[in-house]
Amino acid sequence: MKKTVLASAVALVVTGVFSSSAMASEKEAKGGYSYFRAGFEHVTYDEQHPGISSSVSVMSPVINTGGLYYVNEMFDFSLEALATFSPGDAQEDWYDANGLMQTNKYQYLRASTNALLHYKMTPEWRVVAGPAFSYQTHKRYGKESYREIPEGQHEFFANTWEETSTDIFLDMGVAYNTGTLHNASPWQYNFRALLGVPVWSYTTNTAPGLEDQTFYETGYRGLLEAGAAYRVYPGVSIGGFVTATYETRLESDNVVITINDKRYSAVVPEGDTIHYSAGVQLLWSF
Repeated sequence: MKKTVLASAVALVVTGVFSSSAMASEKEAKGGYSYFRAGFEHVTYDEQHPGISSSVSVMSPVINTGGLYYVNEMFDFSLEALATFSPGDAQEDWYDANGLMQTNKYQYLRASTNALLHYKMTPEWRVVAGPAFSYQTHKRYGKESYREIPEGQHEFFANTWEETSTDIFLDMGVAYNTGTLHNASPWQYNFRALLGVPVWSYTTNTAPGLEDQTFYETGYRGLLEAGAAYRVYPGVSIGGFVTATYETRLESDNVVITINDKRYSAVVPEGDTIHYSAGVQLLWSF
């Protein structure tokens, strides 16, 4: 009886060991991992009105989390979320034909969620496509004017005002990803190049007289990203990443508003946003 119990116990242990090894081997073969990133983002934002232009650069910390998920030998799926952690502030300068016409304090905040389906041409090289949901806010305050407002004109921008854009992009491009943290090499690499177009986009502004208006616009964006990580423990790697994004917004539709019996034409002007991000990343797969 004791021998039978002992034999059964040994069999269970051996079976458990082999089952665990099989599960680990299956997971290693399939791949996938989760990650967390933290770094700093340098943002340059320019606007172009007829005869007026503005420019500002600001730096803020950002956090980014997500993962790569194995679907089958042909497809993977990735999901990530990014957010400005604590927006910095800077001075925005506005110019006309006569030089500096206005300054104000500026803050930039964004949050986005991106999903991509990966078609694996090879285990590493992929064609990727999917939606991205983006929310961006440009906050201005502390305005100082160097030009008098023409008599009879309405002062739209005073005190504090925020311009917020909500976008759904369709992104597509190519990516390189080693796909797992369990390769023979302790290094993990990833790279992607994406081009995105908005399929739905609108902007609102809290400035008095504009707060009830919605502006619709279009544009495009491009992204380059690269990262590398080194295995420090089975299933755990640490490393760094760099990202560059360029986004252009075309002038919006024209909206006619009436204030004090006077009619004004309002638009969201052309704008260009450039992001440069760099930081550290932690990857894990257990």
